[in-house]
Amino acid sequence: MDRVKHIVGFSGGIDSQATARWARNRFGEENTILLNSQAGRNESPVTTQFVADYSAKVHYVYEVVPLIKDMWKTVGFAETKGFDGEEELTFGRLIQIKNRAPSRKAQFCTIFLKLIPQKRWIDEHFGPGGEFAGWSFESYNGVRRDESYKRANQAFREWDDFFDCFLNAPLADWTKKMCFDYVEAHGEEYNPLYKLGFGRVGCAPCINSGKEDVLLWLEREPGMIDKIRGYERESGRTFFSPRVPGMYTNTIDDVIEWAKTDRGGKQFNIFRGNVERPSCESKYGLCE
Repeated sequence: MDRVKHIVGFSGGIDSQATARWARNRFGEENTILLNSQAGRNESPVTTQFVADYSAKVHYVYEVVPLIKDMWKTVGFAETKGFDGEEELTFGRLIQIKNRAPSRKAQFCTIFLKLIPQKRWIDEHFGPGGEFAGWSFESYNGVRRDESYKRANQAFREWDDFFDCFLNAPLADWTKKMCFDYVEAHGEEYNPLYKLGFGRVGCAPCINSGKEDVLLWLEREPGMIDKIRGYERESGRTFFSPRVPGMYTNTIDDVIEWAKTDRGGKQFNIFRGNVERPSCESKYGLCE
């Protein structure tokens, strides 16, 4: 019998949860490994609690902590820059070191806060003396073809040079609704943020958030907006790349005001940001 472990990146979102359930069904609980790198502590407390509850009640989730040394390939290079390489790399610290926040065209948050730390974890645990020494592994993600044009041709299985293993996307031809139905059919709860109207439940907010998500965070969890103000104050740089028409830079408060407008920022909408939201307003028909 092949000694193979099946590794799923578990973000606390429905796609990764459905992928985790799929892997557990196919390969068994004992051969499925779930990794969560908590996005540099940039998640909502709701997501953090959901992952903790899932880990305690459903299937154990290993926490992978990003470290400052993950930003450079050369061992000890962080120290030459005046950093402690073993210090945790938070999202705020990442902004300070890079002297900017990530953006749609420079999405280095995924690389430094998720991919590289997970590879380090795998090397440590599957290497000599590691917990899974002697085992091989494959990785799995919840990428679906209907998510975007770029993912329309997502393969079910392909070789991944970064992790040096096969990368599987078993839900490539699924819809979002199928993911929710799948975990519900297995008696699992999903991240409560979905019922509050959020489409993204990882970073809070994500650098790619649109108007609706910005207002949702403001109204549902204003602490997440205060966090962004803190990032901007500490780094002296804006969190969002320029998106407000006519502005070269824009602070989080500029973005909030823009999010309350229609027609590319030309028309103020008195209903945006001024209406009490219902207790459930899921985009995926989860409130019935």
